[in-house]
Amino acid sequence: MMSIAPARVACVTAVLSLAALAACTKNEPLPASAAKPSVVASVPTPAAPAVAALPENVKKVLGKWLRADGGYVLELRGGDASGVLQAGYFNPKSINVSRAVWMQGGPGLQVAVELNDVGYPGSTYVLTYDAANDRLAGQYTQPSMQQTFDVEFIRQARP
Repeated sequence: MMSIAPARVACVTAVLSLAALAACTKNEPLPASAAKPSVVASVPTPAAPAVAALPENVKKVLGKWLRADGGYVLELRGGDASGVLQAGYFNPKSINVSRAVWMQGGPGLQVAVELNDVGYPGSTYVLTYDAANDRLAGQYTQPSMQQTFDVEFIRQARP
């Protein structure tokens, strides 16, 4: 299994925090000077993830992944070019995913997922995509128990 340095975990935590801030919006009109009619933004709905906007290497990690040591399933459904991912986590019932992001770093494509549910407050996965073996491997951290585990996810067959 791979080991992730504490500095990388701190970096991922910072990225997750920034992604949460970027997702915040106010319901105030933009000043006239900020409006640019030639730019049109569309926000994908959960029913139609913006897969087309993702880089090809990120599209490769979309799908269902089974954790090798148990029945935990991570489902990566879509996202956008800014680094946001749409994800689900199941054990076997749905566990709330508060944030999910992808990033390109030194070790390659990484996925970070933060859970926030009963029994999972602030738990995080920081996973690196191993393209040669088509797997996600990295660390799972449970802050409430002050524990970190090496983990690996194997891709599930597509229906």
